Amino acid sequence: MNIFAICYYAPPKLTPQAIQIGRQLYHLDGKVTMLHGQDAEFPDAYDQYPDFFQRVDSLCVHNPGMFLKGRLLRLARRVVPTYGTTPDGLGRWRALAKRAALAHIAAKRPDVLVSFGMPMSDHLLGLDLKRATGLPWLVHFSDPWAGNPFHSGTPEVLRINAEMEKSVIASADQVLFTSSRTLEMVMSKYPNAWRARAAVLPHAWDMENFGPAAPQAAQPAAQPLDARRVIRYIGACYGARSPEPLFKALARMLERQPGALDGVRFEFVGPLQKIFLASAALASLPPGLVTLCGQVPYRESLRLAREADALLVIDAPSASPSVFLPSKLVEYIGARRPVWGITSPGTSADLIAEWAGSPDACAAPDDIEAITRMLRVGLASLEAGVAPVLPEDVAQRFAPQRVSAALKGHMQQAIDRSRAG
Repeated sequence: MNIFAICYYAPPKLTPQAIQIGRQLYHLDGKVTMLHGQDAEFPDAYDQYPDFFQRVDSLCVHNPGMFLKGRLLRLARRVVPTYGTTPDGLGRWRALAKRAALAHIAAKRPDVLVSFGMPMSDHLLGLDLKRATGLPWLVHFSDPWAGNPFHSGTPEVLRINAEMEKSVIASADQVLFTSSRTLEMVMSKYPNAWRARAAVLPHAWDMENFGPAAPQAAQPAAQPLDARRVIRYIGACYGARSPEPLFKALARMLERQPGALDGVRFEFVGPLQKIFLASAALASLPPGLVTLCGQVPYRESLRLAREADALLVIDAPSASPSVFLPSKLVEYIGARRPVWGITSPGTSADLIAEWAGSPDACAAPDDIEAITRMLRVGLASLEAGVAPVLPEDVAQRFAPQRVSAALKGHMQQAIDRSRAG
């Protein structure tokens, strides 16, 4: 199968899109050309696949950026709120990328067109190419577009993004989402005939870079030199994804039992917004209980995940059941470590409970008392010194070869549906 994929962020950029979509394309059985951008916004720290562009052909289009930047951009958006927000600031890149894509398609005649978002400009480019070439088109959403609870804007911005989403889904031959809740949230507003073209494809982890898996049970992690148990959060904390609920829960545990956390430390691997460091709860904790490591190369983050005693998910609070499946949670499962979640009920909480075999492994971000209970249960389990039995069938659901094979199957469905008219 000759595949033309649109994915703005590509390895070695350290972004969720480059990691997850790069992983699926790397393991895909087919001839893949990846149209991607190039800019300096993110570091080149995704070092999992040094041979990525030996297996995947690169069609790189430089992003010239927006005309207006900094203070001028902020002033412009006060006057024209839709500037760079419908859907994003990649309009100039799309125009350049469209010319490069049409030339490639005319020369190489791919069997199928695939676009991955976010950024959602990938899908607008895919829509232009679908209309220009008639190629079968698969659309993959890692997050919701219109109706995303974490995206704000004026009524006009929201209306235009909703119209863009509708145009994309109406023209796509196959539409993929990373969770069933996301699929239902997005597709419930569209005709049933459109719903029939939608399916779920989860994120994947990479077994090769985690090392061999135990058949049924995780082995106890190697202890650090100070013999304390290490609970790690790997990834960025920003905006509503705040570590403050954890800090408050730890402070509450120490108020009630000063020695409760003597044998443990919580480690953050990745960038934290400075505002979180001003937390009064964090300042009240004893030195060494919470440590900050900053960002590390991706392979190093995999090693740290495997060596942790437990891994922590922190999500933004949600008033309704969360539709999001964080790619980091799937990677935690690939590491075969216990996972604890500070996350609202929904997709993440369901998967963590399934992995742990108990709903006690999760607590909502706005329920500090529930977080303290979760921590007590988790720490008691670690203190018992018994390797947890983690369900390998759950881990295998997200194995990269399986997910990439399923992606190829969905591409074939797009081809078949396009041919059938």
